[in-house]
Order: sequence, then C-alpha cells, then structure tokens
Amino acid sequence: MTQYIIKLFITSIIIVVATEISKKSTVLAAIIIALPLVSLLTFSWIYLESKDVLKIARLSTEILYFGLATVPLFLILPFMLKGGYSFLLSMILSCLSSAITMLLVKMYLLND
Repeated sequence: MTQYIIKLFITSIIIVVATEISKKSTVLAAIIIALPLVSLLTFSWIYLESKDVLKIARLSTEILYFGLATVPLFLILPFMLKGGYSFLLSMILSCLSSAITMLLVKMYLLND
C-alpha cells in the first residue's frame, strides 16, 4: 500500500509542476511534459517489483508505437484552435484522430 501511495504522489507532483510551470513558460512546460517521465517511472517500478526486463523492453516498444500515434492530436489541435474552432470541438476531433491512429497501430503493428 505504501508503494502505491508513493507512486500516486510522484505522478501527481509531476502533473502539478508542469501545470504551474506552463503558467509562466509554455516552452519549459512542454519540455517537461515531453520528457518520458511517466514511462521512466513505470519502467523503474516494474524493474524494482519484478526485475522483468523483457516486459520493460516490450512496453518500451509499445510506447514508441502509441507515442507516434499521438502525432495527429498535436497536428490537428493547434491547427483547429488557430483556425477559430471551439476548444471542445478541437479536443474531440484531435483526440478522435489519435484514437483511430492508435487502433490502426494496434491492429497492424502490434497484433499479437
């Protein structure tokens, strides 16, 4: 239970720090958010708990593919927002585009 609380605390702190930094510098916040901190923390927890390096290797590959599938979100969202579309519509359509891309990745690249 203590380990679970520590994991929750560390993850929450990262999100709060990035949000607060974004109020002063979007570039610095983007750098922090772009860092694979959650992935690195997850790899560390898996290793500490199981020492299963093959699981970490597989997870790392899957993160790479699904990370690439999020590119449409980061292309469509700013384009729509700058074009005057509402935030909600922009978020829905950009998230939907990434969801479809993730589905395609799962179907064609990560089909077990």
